This record gives sequence, C-alpha cells and structure tokens, in this order.
Amino acid sequence: SARYLTGSVVESAVGVVIVRAGARRNAMTVSFFSEVAHHPTSMWVSIETSCHTHELLRESACFTFVTLHKHQGPIALACGTVSGRDFDKCAGLDLYEAPDGYLFLRGGLASTACRVRQELPLGSHTLFIADMLAGDWDTRANGSRQLRLSDL
Repeated sequence: SARYLTGSVVESAVGVVIVRAGARRNAMTVSFFSEVAHHPTSMWVSIETSCHTHELLRESACFTFVTLHKHQGPIALACGTVSGRDFDKCAGLDLYEAPDGYLFLRGGLASTACRVRQELPLGSHTLFIADMLAGDWDTRANGSRQLRLSDL
C-alpha cells in the first residue's frame, strides 16, 4: 500500500522486485533490502507474506532486483500502490528478458538477477536471502543517485 512508501519514518533507498513464476509475473516496490556479502555476492529483501510477490517468490525462488534512480518515483508508486493480483504492473514497465530468463528494467540504475538461497520467516514478513547471479546497469543513468522514500 502507498502508506508504506509515503508514510515511512525511516529514510531508505527504493527498489523494485520483479518476479516471474510460469506465466504469472509481478513488480513490487521495496524499501527494506541490502547487500549481505561480497563473497558470495548476495542480498536480502523483506516481503510481506500476504503480498502476491511473496506467493510468486515461494514458487519460483528467483527474482530481479532493480535499483531505481531519483527520477523514477512514478515507477515506485505504480508498483507499490496496487496489487499484482488485480493488475499486471509489469505491462507498464519497459522490461526486457536477459539471456538467462530474468526480466530486467530499462532505465533503472541496475537490474540484478537473484536466486533465493534461504527464507527466514519473521512474522508478517519473510526475509529472502538470495545469491546475486548477474546484472546489467544503465550507463546513461551514471551520476544519478538512488531513489529515496523522501523523493516520493
């Protein structure tokens, strides 16, 4: 819901998780994520258990993490204010398929292919710890900073 984006009291960067499970796909705005380690290159992302993205992640165990830049607030709001159960949020994004089948976003600072290594249940959320397998970045966005919650 939008209140998590515009009503947050903790300043943080904003990204998008894109997941595809069979013919179903979804894009969800997230603000709780971080790199875990350089070796092995890995990250974590926290997803609420009631979200459509959570269901798809449990099924596919793979996702793309997109780092958004400061001018991509409309993408963050579009992917964070409606449910993917009711609306195909991916249809409005400029996505392309990477050679390994992951969906990447044109124009983001970076898109990173991730495979879930471990799930850690935390009550209403699950912490998905994932290996970062491959990535692509937009050199035209070079010098642009990450989108932050206060930009929304």
